[in-house]
Formats: sequence, C-alpha cells, structure tokens
Amino acid sequence: ALAERLTSSGARRQPLVRVERPERVPLSFAQQRLWFLGELEGPSATYNIPVAVRLTGDLDVEALRMALSDVVGRHEVLRTVFPTDEGRPRQEILAPPSSFALPVVEVERESLTEAVAGLAGHAFDLEAELPLRAWLLRVVPGEC
Repeated sequence: ALAERLTSSGARRQPLVRVERPERVPLSFAQQRLWFLGELEGPSATYNIPVAVRLTGDLDVEALRMALSDVVGRHEVLRTVFPTDEGRPRQEILAPPSSFALPVVEVERESLTEAVAGLAGHAFDLEAELPLRAWLLRVVPGEC
C-alpha cells in the first residue's frame, strides 16, 4: 500500500548531494559522550551491540565478506573513528576497506557459547578501529 501511494503521488526522492565538510569535523554530542567515557573508563565493551546468528547449509564465505565490505563502504558511520589532535577528539571517516576482515574460527560445539561471549566482549579502539567487527565461527561443516 505504501509503495502504491508513493508511486501514485508522483513524489520523487531528491538525489543525495555531497556537502563540503570542514577539515576538522567535531564530534556529535552522542559521539562526545562515547569518547569521553572511553577516555574516563578505558577500553570497554559496554556499548557493543553483539548479534549472533546460526547459519546452516552451504555458505559462500567470500560472498558474505564482500557483502559486509559493501555495507561498510556505503555507510560512513561504520568507518568513522575519533582520533585526537592536541587532546581534542574529531571525526575521521576512513576510506572504504578493500576487503572486510571476516576471520573464520573453528570451534567445538561445547565451547561455542564461551567463544561468542568472548568475541562479543571485544573492546573497540575508538581512535583507530572500525566500529564493526564480524567473525564466522564454524562448528561443523555446513553450520556456522
């Protein structure tokens, strides 16, 4: 119904236009808070949003890696880090990665929960590290 309404109304999306940015892009208030807490408390997984998905059947690992790389390449927020200059943080948008890192780790079924918890607790380096990580835990052939 929504698609029909949008089509019939004649409404058209305006094209996205790149805007000029200052050389030093300040942090948003939310980014300032995250940066400040990172400075105050040190590396932490407090704000991580871990997601675990069980996959069964044949998986094209390279296609998954390319899809993740494409998503990171299209969304600047997934490539934004907060380096500091003279003690003041700023935004820096990194270039899209040529290939997204997707380590494949073999784990025993009995250690799967512990492995997921350990990876979910990864503390990000806000100054240099992409704010998105992924691992592929292979339990048995055909199940990740």
